[in-house]
Amino acid sequence: MAGLFDKMLTTALVTDVRTWQPATMFEVDIHLPTIDMEKWDTIKRLKCRVGELEYRDYTPALWNPVKKVCTLFIEAGHNGAGSRWIQQLKKGDEIALGAAHAAQLPSKEGKILCLGDGSALGHFLGLKQLTDRAKFPMEGAVFLHDQYEVPRSIRENHPEFEFIIQPHSDSFETLLQWCGQKDISQYSSVYIAGNIPMVSGLRKKLKSMPEVKAKVAGHGFWS
Repeated sequence: MAGLFDKMLTTALVTDVRTWQPATMFEVDIHLPTIDMEKWDTIKRLKCRVGELEYRDYTPALWNPVKKVCTLFIEAGHNGAGSRWIQQLKKGDEIALGAAHAAQLPSKEGKILCLGDGSALGHFLGLKQLTDRAKFPMEGAVFLHDQYEVPRSIRENHPEFEFIIQPHSDSFETLLQWCGQKDISQYSSVYIAGNIPMVSGLRKKLKSMPEVKAKVAGHGFWS
């Protein structure tokens, strides 16, 4: 099965790799000449080969359809195949990838709430690029396990996201507490993404709240 899937993969060129200190969050620019990004109308995921018979899905966070370049945000704070792969990746490398599952955009206009960890940042930025702020105002919280120095460009260009840096805290409990400070009834859509147990627990909790009127979507990722 893996051999058949490998035949469906295409190659992409890594044009740049940047790291956030303490060097466990990576921004990777890749050139995808065969993909028409102008037609993207869902949150895309690219299935990358990260080792022998090992694949991980990453979400294009930002993209330029003219230059055919997109940026992936990949967190490497956990000991997994994807984390080991990204730590070895460098400018000029070729990577193998294929189209993976895509998440749908909100079906109803209104305010969007995003809740996730560092692995979800690309998912949320992709959602932002694909939606109109006038129709879909956004805000959200991104929980970070490491004491990151979040780049100024990220904070300035994406002020709707609050970065919660709490290395010794639980992401589920922290994000749930953050939600408790909001009027949860005002949102039309909720997107939860990141570590699978956190996503499952938070989605279940929010769906059980009678004041939550929004459609709650969960998207889990492996490290």
